Amino acid sequence: MNGVPLPWLPGTMMSLTHAAEVVLVVGCLLVLGLAPRIDRSRVIPAGIGIGVAVAAILLGMQEAGLARLGLVATGGVLVIGMLLLSSAELFERRQTPEAAALLLVGGIGAVVLVDGKNLLELALGVEMLSLSGAALVSLGQGQRPLEAGFKYFVLTAVTFATLLFGMSLCFLATGSLDVPALGAVAAGMRPFAVVGVGLFAVGLCFKLAVVPVHFGALDAYTAGPSSFVGFIMVVSKLGAAIALARVVSGAGEVLTVPMLGIGLVTISFAVVASFAQTDLRRLLAYSAVAHAGFLALGVASGSSALGGSTQTVAFYVVGYGAAALLAFACLAGTGTGALPLSAFKPGGSVQLGPARAIGLIVALLSLAGVPPFPGFWTKLAILQAAWSSWGAAATSIAAVGGVLGIVYYLRLLPDLFAQASETRSQSTFGALTATGLLLFAVIVLSCAPGLAWALAGR
Repeated sequence: MNGVPLPWLPGTMMSLTHAAEVVLVVGCLLVLGLAPRIDRSRVIPAGIGIGVAVAAILLGMQEAGLARLGLVATGGVLVIGMLLLSSAELFERRQTPEAAALLLVGGIGAVVLVDGKNLLELALGVEMLSLSGAALVSLGQGQRPLEAGFKYFVLTAVTFATLLFGMSLCFLATGSLDVPALGAVAAGMRPFAVVGVGLFAVGLCFKLAVVPVHFGALDAYTAGPSSFVGFIMVVSKLGAAIALARVVSGAGEVLTVPMLGIGLVTISFAVVASFAQTDLRRLLAYSAVAHAGFLALGVASGSSALGGSTQTVAFYVVGYGAAALLAFACLAGTGTGALPLSAFKPGGSVQLGPARAIGLIVALLSLAGVPPFPGFWTKLAILQAAWSSWGAAATSIAAVGGVLGIVYYLRLLPDLFAQASETRSQSTFGALTATGLLLFAVIVLSCAPGLAWALAGR
């Protein structure tokens, strides 16, 4: 279905994607308009958010390709984010409506990034995601989230300026805001187009959190409220990876080699750095950077990827996103301070209870790429694309990084298995519901990875 008629403008058509975006905007305005009346409730803002997210999913199921992926995946992430509102470590409890509205704004940004048709739409999507993410991090308890949110905001401003400058150079070279096909650019303007596309890609790389523009994301992932970090992490990678694949595909060979180098360096750096981590949030933050490296490698593989680089990276994000969301759903309500691995020992300060301990075990195994969990199938798809495009050397570096990564993921498993047999728990109903839904999703994707591939299909 390509469009639906607008009743107030006869003869015009609006795509279902735009209709879903309107629904999300209306939901955001509704939450903010009712904020003075519902600021003491965590159920009402979450209920409104879940309602509009489900509406976006239903509209997305009638679309095809990337529009379907953007709406269904973003809607699903929004549902989880709203369920975790009850466990959110907010500085002030009465900020719940604002947090729900920011989640919806971030969801709109992700949809715009996934389905954007030109550079201006992609830029707007990046900014909506970045600002909502910085604000969500800053809403956490204590000084660490505020400092991390401010750093993230400053780096967002710098990278957005870089992105806009790149967009202006592309417009100068082509006279259009469409993603430039560099092969069709006049010879005298080609240098401007190449530099412009490169600068625009830098802005997208910041949202993807690859080396060397990963530091702001590391602080945000580490210090932000666990209830929000999973949402920020997943929607950022969903939007940025697909948008970057589209830009690199349009630019041709100019960006593929740099993206290959960035991907391999990011994987290597993140794996080495992860071995030094003794804090679980910090470990998961470096894990996010390592997975961003695999996404960059998929983007660099271009047409050699099965189904094309866009479908491959979308498939990767779906599998990674389910596991990452599950990990942070299991950690919801554990505060915004340090979360040392020793705190999970029997009798330690963090007692997840059986359900969330099992959920975190499954999430870590999937993030590590242990078969048959989704992380194994997604990494296999990226490595197959890298082998076809770049040969044995690049693929071997990425594969070794993936195998070594298993070691630091598994360090926590003995303590989690011990917690799974205990009865004490620090869980809320929302966190348990989100954990259950995500655990079910990961199991389904483990048994039928083709569902994720179909969702990511064109």
